[in-house]
Amino acid sequence: MSRAHIRLLDRRGHEINPRKVDWSKEHSDSYTFRQDRGTQNSLGSLRISMPNKHDVYMHDTPKKKLFARVYRFLSHGCVRVEGVYDLAAWLLEGAPGSPTGHWDQATITQKIADGERDDVRLAHAVPVIWVYLTGWASADGTVHFRNDIYGMDKEAMLRPGRAEQRYSSYTNPR
Repeated sequence: MSRAHIRLLDRRGHEINPRKVDWSKEHSDSYTFRQDRGTQNSLGSLRISMPNKHDVYMHDTPKKKLFARVYRFLSHGCVRVEGVYDLAAWLLEGAPGSPTGHWDQATITQKIADGERDDVRLAHAVPVIWVYLTGWASADGTVHFRNDIYGMDKEAMLRPGRAEQRYSSYTNPR
């Protein structure tokens, strides 16, 4: 944990020495594992939070070479974004708090280099819809299939109607 710059916190947010925890008796969900900011952080230097019950967000990565891979399912549910600074500048258009009066890649980069966490609220809400497809047809009628790496197809099959309900709630908000 120390090599990865990860600290162990109790439920009140106090740091604990992980060597003093009897892991044979304790449950890991009793603790928070927090990785420090910096170049080693697996989320990179920028996180784009969105309200959702699964705590899924978009983020940078210090391992930019991962974007060149064909197989990119290396995250644990959140989404690494190639060009995250460009996306952040677009999202922050018109948002208050920029030291230069507007948010662009250079301003965001400088803000991060200052080393202090800054949560910036968007000027306008931006809807985000996650689409997970393991099968689809292209315009020419070719049917494509991909591996179901998250096991969502099996979940949908075990609960008939659930996938359709999820889809209809996104396409026909009530």
